Amino acid sequence: MFTKKGDDAALAKLRDAPAPFGEIGVRLHSIIRESAPSLEPIVRWGLPFYVKDGKDICYIKPDKEYIVFGFGEVVNPARQEGEHMHPVAWTFTSLDAATEARIRALVEKAAA
Repeated sequence: MFTKKGDDAALAKLRDAPAPFGEIGVRLHSIIRESAPSLEPIVRWGLPFYVKDGKDICYIKPDKEYIVFGFGEVVNPARQEGEHMHPVAWTFTSLDAATEARIRALVEKAAA
């Protein structure tokens, strides 16, 4: 497993994604870093992960037709009591203010 650490490594990987997903990835990176500055960005397996105390909190996976944002199964802020199915990842083709606010809240909860 090859690992590169830091914002520059994560941003370089995200900027390699086809338009508009590279821009969405960069925006997701900014939201994560603003919402949870304690998370350390690393790139492993070709994906930007955001880690705290050695645990994967969330990740971004660029693709040619969308971009994926997800959480590790251990730290899943979207888990709801009483539900039988729990989302861990979402695909995006664009971002709006409401979606950004939801991502921000989930990241803050996961990093707490």
